Amino acid sequence: MATIPQETAKIGPARDRRVWLERRAFELSRACPVDQVNPVDCPLFGVRGLPARDRRTWINRLSDDELAYLATYHGCCYAVKMAGGAPERVPGP
Repeated sequence: MATIPQETAKIGPARDRRVWLERRAFELSRACPVDQVNPVDCPLFGVRGLPARDRRTWINRLSDDELAYLATYHGCCYAVKMAGGAPERVPGP
């Protein structure tokens, strides 16, 4: 049986998910995807004023669960806003 190089062994569904979540969180840390503003009730409100490097560092420190929460929160908020409603703030993890 062939040996898998160590660099390749690190690639997999869990790592792919983490990379996707980090990229999504970074995208969301720029501004609200609906209207490109920074709503005060958004869980990323305080992060959005930081330089890109600091936002990336902050995101990299989050757990997988925290990243998943941000992606889910923003997906739900987006759906509510597109339906014409106002999202209700949900406490974080």
